Amino acid sequence: MSNIHAYLDAFDRLEPASARRAIAAIESLRIAVTGRAARLFAGLQHRRTMQRIASFSDHRLQDMGFERDWDGSIIRRQRQSGRRR
Repeated sequence: MSNIHAYLDAFDRLEPASARRAIAAIESLRIAVTGRAARLFAGLQHRRTMQRIASFSDHRLQDMGFERDWDGSIIRRQRQSGRRR
């Protein structure tokens, strides 16, 4: 007997209400894990992008709307009053 057959045999014996609870629990866990993985992946992409643009020259950073802070970190350039973008 394969694993899937054993699983289906056990699953078929469950009451409908408990089967729905089990499916709901698995679905909520899947949603939580998927959300956390998406946030982790977005954070890693942001870090990699910031490391890549950190090597750009100051002039190129200014062309893209960024500047170096006093400590060398990259920040978005502040809008100057009276000047249109």
